[in-house]
Amino acid sequence: MYRFFLQTLSFLRAFAFLFLLTFFEITAAPFKASLKGVVLDASTDKPIPNAAVRIGQTGKYDVTDANGVFEFSDIEYGEVHLEVTHIGFKKTSIKIKVDREVIFGLLVHLFPMPIETSTIVITGDHYHSRFESIHELTNVLKGKELEKDLGLTLASTLRNETGLAIRSMGPAPARPVIRGLGGDRIFIGEDGFKTGDLSSTSPDHAVAVEPFTVERIEVIRGPKVLTQNSTTLGGIVNIVRNEIPENLPEKLKITAGMYGETVNKGLLGSFVTHVPYKDIVFRGEISHRKTSNLNTPAGELKNSSIYTLNLSTGFSYIKDWGSVGASFREYDSEYGIPGGFKGGHLNGVNISMFKRTFNTRLSLLTNSKLVEKINIQFNRNYYRHIEFESFDIVGAEFTILKYEGRLTASTKNIGFFERGLVGVESEYRDFNIGGFVFTAPTRSYRFSSFLFQSFSFDNFNFEFAARYSFDKYKPRRATKSTREEFLVEKEFHTFAVSLSMLIELNSKMYVGGTVSRSSRVPSVEELYSEGPHLAAYSYEIGNPNIPFEKGYGIELFTYRKTESYFWNLTLFRNDFSTYIIHRNSGRINYATLLPIYQAEGVGAYFYGFESQFNYRLNTLIQLSTSVSYTNGNLSNTKSPLPSIPPMKSISEIKFNLDKISFGASFEAVTKQDKVDLFEEPTPGYGITNLFMQYSFYSNKVVHNLSLNIDNVFNKEFRNHLSRVKSIMPEAGRNFRFTFRVYY
Repeated sequence: MYRFFLQTLSFLRAFAFLFLLTFFEITAAPFKASLKGVVLDASTDKPIPNAAVRIGQTGKYDVTDANGVFEFSDIEYGEVHLEVTHIGFKKTSIKIKVDREVIFGLLVHLFPMPIETSTIVITGDHYHSRFESIHELTNVLKGKELEKDLGLTLASTLRNETGLAIRSMGPAPARPVIRGLGGDRIFIGEDGFKTGDLSSTSPDHAVAVEPFTVERIEVIRGPKVLTQNSTTLGGIVNIVRNEIPENLPEKLKITAGMYGETVNKGLLGSFVTHVPYKDIVFRGEISHRKTSNLNTPAGELKNSSIYTLNLSTGFSYIKDWGSVGASFREYDSEYGIPGGFKGGHLNGVNISMFKRTFNTRLSLLTNSKLVEKINIQFNRNYYRHIEFESFDIVGAEFTILKYEGRLTASTKNIGFFERGLVGVESEYRDFNIGGFVFTAPTRSYRFSSFLFQSFSFDNFNFEFAARYSFDKYKPRRATKSTREEFLVEKEFHTFAVSLSMLIELNSKMYVGGTVSRSSRVPSVEELYSEGPHLAAYSYEIGNPNIPFEKGYGIELFTYRKTESYFWNLTLFRNDFSTYIIHRNSGRINYATLLPIYQAEGVGAYFYGFESQFNYRLNTLIQLSTSVSYTNGNLSNTKSPLPSIPPMKSISEIKFNLDKISFGASFEAVTKQDKVDLFEEPTPGYGITNLFMQYSFYSNKVVHNLSLNIDNVFNKEFRNHLSRVKSIMPEAGRNFRFTFRVYY
């Protein structure tokens, strides 16, 4: 009996233990976890503050802070459904498997979604209208797209933009061409001021801009061109750096990055920071680039290396009444011009280029019913350019000292005008020559006034701009042998005007057009050049009697925009009664054995079309394609103009995942056999490119990695606008990588 009692007691104890264990397992709280992540703009990778993040199963929600960060605690293990929303962005839903105590580094991208409202201007000189909507979709390179397309130069960064081509004489001196127009017809500016280099005057002169540290690049056409330049038929490439900051960040901001490519063993490092202190924000920037000679499928392009050091500092004092600030920048570069051209040096020419810029800006916010903001800007630019022949002999030297002032007022509600910009600007430029160059040193003066206004009536939207300029040139004797006819003072009075109209057929379909009168004064080289330019391998002769360039243009466009796709088509024609070019005459200067290029004003016309199509098949797959075509001819003979780019198309497929995107693009270019006298034709080609981008977040830092493989199959092809095409093709297979961190 006693034994039975003990066995029964043991059984009851075991039963009680199992019961308590089972009860504990049933009633104990489930495992808990913490979740932390960041919400970013998918187009710029910048943090999005005040985004709502909600856990669907529980109703818990959080709002992202100034750095885009959200955080949850006490989340049960299992599948969690997150919903992220913000005004101006598409709603995003994601599912996450929670199987550990702490989950951090979650990256959520929101895609911008245009809001159809009446025009609202918050700050700056950008007027958010239907025209701005087209501009953002077709002509702006920013964020991840900018990082994906970043190249060795500004022109190579823009190479995939519709309607753009690249004029080059080796990797360094590459410059964009828009619809067959180059030189001074394309205004390249940094934060509103012209770059101040000599890239527009000769194919051997590089653009003094480091593209890696820019925030965005805009290609502007239409009436807004006249706020910067009088050549409406060309365009503006506007580089936005915000060297004088316009906004006061809440805390320290740092952007650091590296860039590399295998085709020239190139490597770049950069560092940019914004440091706020009370009402002041300081900005600092430094970058360094070095490359070796370019490798092509046909061999090495000798003397094509590049060395660049770029640094700047700036500050801004920001208050409720506006801001005042200044910036300082130095750009130092050395690069090679390949040899082997007719009349050129066997080993090429080396160029040393230096630019020092000082900018100031005063912005005043007003309470006036007519004027919203007044900007006063001043720029001092010093530029030096030296060309070394063999044995370090100075073959050419150019220096430019330029002072420029600009006063603008952002207007509102003037009569039927809604928003606009009016302003005046003046420029003094001292252009000096050295070495074996006989172009007359020249002082020039410019005064300009302009206005830009937008207005609308029901479904009709308009933009109008006009610009008047007075230019004066005062040449001086270069050498004792300078001819008197090259010392003529010149004055030009020019006027340009442009009007655009956009008709809203419905909420998704628009049609419009632009008419323009364009003008451009000849450059110093087009007026007064007289002698060899060895780095360009040409003997250049100016024409002091040449009139200013003038022409008329018209373009018609239509576009359709929905949530899933965007499509546009533009037709254009530009007619010049006077079109100024340095044209190969077919003659040789036997003292230098260089071909003679003579400046002349000719009648010319251009016509063509551009088209883009972007389609988001679903959240995963995105397709895009673009086509651009330009034809340019002399008016009297109908024969082709020189340096007209062939038709080009670029097609791309892109796959978007949570943290990674990847895809492929195919560039097809037709042959160009419509050429000027003494110009070489080029065959067509097709090349394939691959790309991948990966983003992740950790310890308050956003990391972006881009990897590109250009010319995957190492195809031999030649750029029609390159003078190097006669001796070497373009670059071969190239692995490019970009790595950036944002803090």
